[in-house]
Parts: sequence; C-alpha cells; structure tokens
Amino acid sequence: MFNFFKAGIFLLIFMVLGVNAMSQDILKGKDLSQIKVDMISAEDLTKLKTQMAAMGMTPDQAEQLAISKGMLASEAAKLKLKLGNAIVITTNENKTIGEKNSTTRENNEPELLEKNKKNATLINPMIFGSELYSEASLSFEPNLKLATPLNYILGPEDQLIVSVYGVQEYNGNLTVSPDGAISIPNVGEIKVAGLTIEAATQKLKNIMGNGVYSYLKSGGSKLSVSLGKIRTISITIIGSNKPGNYRVSSLSSIFNALFIAGGPSRFGSFREIELLRNNKVERKIDLYRFLVDGNQSDNISLKDNDVIRIPAYKTRIELKGEVKRPGIFEVLPGESLSKILNYASGFTDEAYMNSVKVFQRNEKEKQIQDLQSSQFGVYIPKSGDVVEVSKILDRYRNRITIKGAVFRPEQYELVSNMHIADLIKRADGLKPDAYSERGQLVRLNDNLSKTFLSFDISKALNGDPINNHLLQKDDEVIISSVSDLKDKFQVTIQGEVRNPGKFDFVDKITLKDLILQAGGFTDAAFKNVEIARLLKRDSLIATDNKITTIIKTEINNQNLSSNGGEVITLLPFDVITVRKLPGYQIPESVIIDGQVQFPGPYTLGNSQERVSDILKRAGGFTPDAFPNGAYIKRYKSNNEKESAKEAFDKLQKASNDSTDILEKDILREFDKIPLAIEKILKNPGSMEDFILKSKDEIYIPKFDGQVKISGEVLLNTQVPFDSDKSLKYYISSAGGFTSNALKKKTYVVYANGKAEATSSFLFFKSYPKLEPGCELIVPKKREKRASNTAEIIGIASAVASLAGVTLAILKL
Repeated sequence: MFNFFKAGIFLLIFMVLGVNAMSQDILKGKDLSQIKVDMISAEDLTKLKTQMAAMGMTPDQAEQLAISKGMLASEAAKLKLKLGNAIVITTNENKTIGEKNSTTRENNEPELLEKNKKNATLINPMIFGSELYSEASLSFEPNLKLATPLNYILGPEDQLIVSVYGVQEYNGNLTVSPDGAISIPNVGEIKVAGLTIEAATQKLKNIMGNGVYSYLKSGGSKLSVSLGKIRTISITIIGSNKPGNYRVSSLSSIFNALFIAGGPSRFGSFREIELLRNNKVERKIDLYRFLVDGNQSDNISLKDNDVIRIPAYKTRIELKGEVKRPGIFEVLPGESLSKILNYASGFTDEAYMNSVKVFQRNEKEKQIQDLQSSQFGVYIPKSGDVVEVSKILDRYRNRITIKGAVFRPEQYELVSNMHIADLIKRADGLKPDAYSERGQLVRLNDNLSKTFLSFDISKALNGDPINNHLLQKDDEVIISSVSDLKDKFQVTIQGEVRNPGKFDFVDKITLKDLILQAGGFTDAAFKNVEIARLLKRDSLIATDNKITTIIKTEINNQNLSSNGGEVITLLPFDVITVRKLPGYQIPESVIIDGQVQFPGPYTLGNSQERVSDILKRAGGFTPDAFPNGAYIKRYKSNNEKESAKEAFDKLQKASNDSTDILEKDILREFDKIPLAIEKILKNPGSMEDFILKSKDEIYIPKFDGQVKISGEVLLNTQVPFDSDKSLKYYISSAGGFTSNALKKKTYVVYANGKAEATSSFLFFKSYPKLEPGCELIVPKKREKRASNTAEIIGIASAVASLAGVTLAILKL
C-alpha cells in the first residue's frame, strides 16, 4: 500500500513537472509518452529529486514507474541518469537543494556548471585567480573512471570488488559496513575502514590465505581488490560565494570543493584558505602556487567532516599599465613588489622599467610615490596600493638618419665624434646620380622645432670642417638625386600597335624606337602615322586657338622607317597615332540552331547579311520545325550593358515598387528578338528580315502543340492547343482564377518571345489570340498598402475643404 502511495505521489509530481516543462496538458496526466527529459529545467529536476528523497524513492524506481506510464525506455534512462547525478547541497538554513546518488561513479553535473556560469559575475574578473571560477570548464572534478588510487582510504559505504583467481576462485561485491568491516563467506568479517587500498589488499591476502584460500600463500591463486561504488562524504565550506554543507565524492579534492562553492567571496582570500580537520588547521592553501607554477601540492583529498574556511583577505593591490597580466593581487605579509610583479608575469616589451608610480592611501587622503627599480625588492605594498607601469618614450637616444641618393638610405647609430662624411661612408657612399654640390642637414632643436643646414657634399667628403658638420641625436641628412631635380617626361602611342600606352621620354628617342617599345604594328596598321606635338609660345593672343602641331608621315611596315628616309626624333609629350587600314574587319560568325537542315555557325559574308540569307545557307527547315516560334538571341555589348545598368539604377531610384522582374529583363546578357518568318520568306530584305550582328543566335524550335497556363490560376498546367477554344476555356482547364488574379491584365507570350496583352474598350474586352507553343500568364494583383495617419488626415481635410466650397456655391 505504501509503495502504491509513493507511486501516486511521484506520478502527480511528474505531471506537474511535465506541464511546467512542456507548457501543455500531457494527456490528462496519465500518458508520459510525449515527455522529453531534455526539456525539463534544472530547477524542476532539483525539486523533483528533493521530493523523491523525502519519500525514499530511488532513481531506479522512478525509471520503472516512468516506463509503466508510457515513457520511452531511452527517455526513462536519461531521467534516471539526471536524477542520479544531482548534488546534495545543504545551506546554513538546512534547506536541501539537491542530492547526489552515492552509488554512482559518474560525477556528471551539468546543472552545477550552468549555475556557476550564472554566478561568475560574483567574482571581480580583475582579481588574479578569478578565472578559476568564471570558466565552467575548470571544475577540477575527479575522474571516477580511473583505476583506484592505492592511497585511497576506505570508509563506510565504499564497495570493494574482491576477486580470487587461479586454483581457487572467488568474486564478491562487498560494501563496507558502518562498523568499517566487510563480510567474506567462509572467512568472516574483516575490518578495513581507515586502511588504504594497498594495506587492505595485503590484510585480506593474509587473512584469506590463512583460511580457506590457502593457495593465496603458495601463489597458486592471486587476489585483486578494487573499488566498485565510491562513498560520499560530508564537508562544510564557509567564506565562499555559496557557503554550506556539501555531499561530494570521497575522491574529491580541495580545488573541486572550492569550485562547487563558487570560489572565494568578494572579500575572500585566495592565499590563506584553511583546511580544518578534527578542529585543527590541517593545511593552508595558497592558490597562487597553482596559478603561477601549476603546483597542485595543495590540491589534497578531502575527508568526511572536513571544513574549508576562506577568511577575508588582508592586503590587496592593483597593478595597471604595462604588465603582462594587469589585475588585483593579494599580498602575503613580507612579500615585496618584485614578487607581485612576478605574479603578473613581469613587464611588457613597451614598459618603462626604471620606475613605477605607486598611488597610496593614508588616513586622510591619497598620495603618490615614484618607486625606483632598485626599491622593487624591498618595498612592501600596503592594502589599497595602485601600482601603475608607464610606457617607454617613443624616441631614440642615439639615432641619426640619411635619405636620398646613397646606396643604403636608412637609420644608423650615432657614435662619438661622428661627422657627415662618416655617415655617408656608413651608407656605402653616394650613388652615381647624386647631386654632390649641395646637401641638407635637418636638425631637431630642444623646443622640437627644426633647423635646415646646407652643405657642399664634395667638400664634406674631403674633410672641410665648415661643411663636414658634427652630427647630433635625431639629425637627418638628405642627399638629392640629379634625376629628382628634373621633370619626368613621357610620350604616348595609341592605335594599331601591340602595346599602346605611355612611355618614359629619353633623349634622342626616335619614332622607330617608340614603335619597337610598343611591340610593333598590328596586322591592321595603316602606313599613315600622325604625331601631335606640344605647341610652345612666348606669348598668347586672342586668335591663338591652336594647341598642338600635327605632323603626318608614312611608315614602312617592314623596316619601320619613314618612306622619305628621314629619322624622326620625338620630343616630350608627343602623341603618336597609328591608324587602322580602311575596311579592315576580322570575319565574324553567327549561329543557327534548332530545326534546320544544317545547324551550326556561319561566317557573315557581308555587313548586310540577313536572316533569310542564313536560312538559305542552312538548307531550310526540317519537317518538325515550328517557324512561328523562331527568334534571335542577340548578346549585348559592354557599352549596352553599361547603358542598361544606368537605366535600371534611374528607374529604381524613381520607383518605390519592387523591381525584381524589371531587373531580370533589363540586366540580362542578351535580348530575345521575335522573328516573323512568314513575312521574311515572302519579302526577303524587308524590315522584318533583320540584318545580323556578330554572335547572333537564330533558333528554330520544334513544333509544340501545347498551351502553358501559369500565374494566378489554381493549377499551373499545360493544355493541348485547340483553335476552336477561347482564352476562358484554357483558364477553366487550369481550375480558374485565384482570388489574387489581376484578370484584366492577362497576357500571352508566344513561342518566338512576342507578347500580347488583353485590351478593353468601355465594357468590352479583347483577349489575345492563342497559338501552339504559347504561354498564358495571369499576373498577381498589386498589394494594397494601408493609409497612414497623415494620409487619412490629408484626405479628410481635402474632403472637408471640398464640402465647404460646395456649400458656398449652393448659397450663391
């Protein structure tokens, strides 16, 4: 009866939990098949575990009950795992928050990790060591899957797996009783509490070997002892972010316990944490040893009833500026500033290490102290000190610079009694184009202004004391190049040369030289060449509107010389133009494809070749051809594409409507030109018989006896063409119009790409004629936009004004 009562209470709790998790009625609370355990919150899971503990219900019983109520076995297993992995935390008010099943070896604590993420803000991230408790991945959780440590001390509730193998055999899972003993059949009780695994193994071997398992003495059998299920122990943590009583695994260590408790509180010490055992200080833990050196000597195992006390810190200082790890550091009595700088990993590469500034507090006010590097090892910081490390100055104490026409223009070290000549030699001397008559020395004055000193470079190199100045810190020597003092001229060649463009002008360059630099003439080059030359004047009058002089000459394509034999020397800024041969044009092709006798590319015979000419050359149509669907695909040139893009941009700016369809039409790579084949064949050379362009593609489709219906109809479909049927018949064949159909704008696209829309006059509508292979399209109504408040007020005002005018007229 009691078990049935427990099951009913559990079912009621589970129904409430399911409603909270799933936010809906779960089949009147009797069917748990739709429950997803992953959606149950950590808070609800903890409450459920607390109530189960009060009833004495285990996770195994909960699993079986859930399965009997329709829950999937996989979900029930998840529920059991979550219920078994909760943690028991008893606060100072003795309020149970959760409980860890003492029989599990897995210490999977997702709820705890999530809570620690939320509590990370309780610790100032500037405090050195706060990262241990602000990162949930650093849990220091013991690995319960490792082999049993030999120094593990046994206690009540531990489960030992004892195995004898060899001549004699025995296997048993033995739980240590509250009296600290295990009971082995045919051997009796053996006390193991307080012993390590290693000592317990030896004790069992001796007692069992002296009894019925005599082969353990002779070596005929072997004994193996390992831990099965690990007991939980009770510890107390005070002075942490989450103080209280905790039940943890007996393999847990101090670091693990500190993490579970959220680390030291706001004013808690990181360096003087006390482990109290049997009312005595067993050990003082300094977390800095782990943070700085990775030393885990303080991470000792916990015992039942241990107390971890975190006192308030005594001295904290802050390091700011150019240290590798700025932050707030705790100082133990007697520790110097050098030690704290070591905790901060030392200075950065930009730090000014000769001195630091210490901002101190006394009883009444603040004060500042400049601390020299020689005092770092003896200065004992006081609580509240702020130590600031500055940057080094962005300047050099011994730098000089040389620039310009030397072989190594760069920065150099200033040495004692160094002159300009010494610096030029250090830079590997002057370049051949160096202007040796004058150099410049730029000197930085004490007030940071600059002074320019000119000197004769040649005399300075010969040791003249007047020109060979003694150099000072931050001096800059500038040596000019002769080419830098001259204008840089160019000549231009354009037209029918292989590499047209601008070329540097050099003295005595000829027209032949320039043509050679440009790669020579192309095959299309004409012998006539023009030279446009800059016109220089001493004065300018109103009638002077000529800007260049045009020189015409003929060039022999064989030897690139003037036909007159003269050598033409060019001048700066000359522009040479090589003309193209009259009528020179590379043969171009078009393509005809589809239902013709000989499809493929055809070279245009003349500039006026038309569609009818290519049809004749292609041998005419095949029997399956549908001439009425013929069209030309004409690709756009780059100029046409740019013009289309400009037109589209203007249209897009002028219109607020969607321009997706227009964008596809305007910016496509080619235009589709419909062909009236019947008129072309009857009247070759007429306006309908288009003159072809290079890359045009003529397409003759195959006969298609279908009519395609698309757009705002109930079913987009295809219907066989029937000349006796009207447009309404085809619309009915597609199920009729939708509610969004814009009926009056229905249009037809024919096989050759031509389109025709429905027209209307008064109450009469004229529908386009249908043909085989066409597509009937019903467009969509334009979405109506609701008027905003301003528009409604404007309309109302206009109506009111109109009404007023009407009344005035009626009165008259």
